[in-house]
Amino acid sequence: MIRVADVQMIGAITVAVLNVALTTGLVVVYARMYAHTKAPFALGLVLFAAAFLAQNALVAYSYGSMMPLIPGALAGYLLGIAGLEAIGLAAVLWTATR
Repeated sequence: MIRVADVQMIGAITVAVLNVALTTGLVVVYARMYAHTKAPFALGLVLFAAAFLAQNALVAYSYGSMMPLIPGALAGYLLGIAGLEAIGLAAVLWTATR
């Protein structure tokens, strides 16, 4: 029988992978901006997005590899955190492409 916590962890992993994709988009957008402007601020945005990309990749990997060790009561919170981060990253990516 599949537990609700397992479904929530699979959701958290899925959203974490989505966050990796969104952050990769930010790195690309900011790198193009830096290539055109050579502005130090744009370079800072590239480095910030790259750090976020590394963090999101580590989260996705750790959720997948440590899923059996994560208490079931924590799964819903991890899904919520990942979901809110996805909303924020999507908003930033949308704004950066306008």
